Amino acid sequence: MKKIAIVTATRAEYGLLSNLMEQLEQDAEIELQLFITGSHLLKESAESLAQIKQKYSISAEIIILKEDSNSDLDIAIATSKALAGFATAFAKHNPNIVVVLGDRYELLGVCSAALLSHIPIAHIHGGEITEGAMDDAIRHSITKLSNIHFVAAEEYKQRVIQMGEQPNSVFNVGAVGLDIIDSLKFLTKQQLEQNLQIALNGNLLLITYHPVSWGSTMGELVLQKLFSVLELIADKTIIWTGSNADASGKQLNIKIKQWIKRQPDAHFVNSLGSQRYLSLMKVAGLVLGNSSSGIIEAPALGIATVNIGERQAGRLKASSIIDCGETKAEIVQAIEKALGTDFKKQAASTKSLYGSGHTTAKIIEHLKVFLDTSTKQNLQKKFNDLNLDLN
Repeated sequence: MKKIAIVTATRAEYGLLSNLMEQLEQDAEIELQLFITGSHLLKESAESLAQIKQKYSISAEIIILKEDSNSDLDIAIATSKALAGFATAFAKHNPNIVVVLGDRYELLGVCSAALLSHIPIAHIHGGEITEGAMDDAIRHSITKLSNIHFVAAEEYKQRVIQMGEQPNSVFNVGAVGLDIIDSLKFLTKQQLEQNLQIALNGNLLLITYHPVSWGSTMGELVLQKLFSVLELIADKTIIWTGSNADASGKQLNIKIKQWIKRQPDAHFVNSLGSQRYLSLMKVAGLVLGNSSSGIIEAPALGIATVNIGERQAGRLKASSIIDCGETKAEIVQAIEKALGTDFKKQAASTKSLYGSGHTTAKIIEHLKVFLDTSTKQNLQKKFNDLNLDLN
């Protein structure tokens, strides 16, 4: 029986990996090992952690964050703790492969531990570009540490190969988030209102705004502009989800909560989970902020997105996405366009640029082939040189 380890550090990552975990758990040929770390182990995530434990046996919990972690130094220290903690956990549980998703900072520690322990790494969502975030550099670093790559679009496949990875190790399987949409039992608007104890009146604005680590963005100043724009919109309900556990994330959450206290039609929910979040997205008038969910999942549901600032710069974007700058005037103009009847019709007919589903089944199939044919002795990677005309 092959032991496949999955690492998750955040609510969003866990949601995206949930289908893969469920199918691996049910596979008689696989032993699923679940490693929990990051913001999952903070007090504010106690409820979601309890839900994970009800569903899965957890192989290890690796604490890397302090409750008040909020600085660049805290993040650097957390990454070093991930390296030490996961090295110890991997030595104990000896997985045959470690599966990671995306570009979170703690994955630098996780993947370094796997590399130095001679454990192969499977990376989901490599080859993408997010020019406004430090995640961009982290994602590409994880690509170079990984042995098998599951990308979400052909352009991303070519980029991973361009980075020197062997073409036969890179698979365009589409986005795992689309699998969640295909398999999800969506809640109705009435069920959401009962579940959240919130009346969803008027236009529903679903907002997530994360810190931006590169570029000229000044997170708190942008928030103030966004607040002033939202106050101008009549007949609305705002559901605002928490910023992630990056540096300055807690500061942004504090500012958001302070503003929401003064707004009778605005509500803050730190963690919604996949079912509630995507169900809200499906009935939303607009997805707003700078989260990747507005780039990948919202277009698949036919919902318009206003993407603020540079954080997602470089990603493939469907026609239902409006990129805007960070001035008040630019945000106003983008929201007005997105809420317009014509643009809503355009968004409703949008097709995803991130595959057509069945991603999880493809990933498991390729993982099994890899595990059947690989050994610790043949994990050494060879750089794939491209025939480039440099003249």
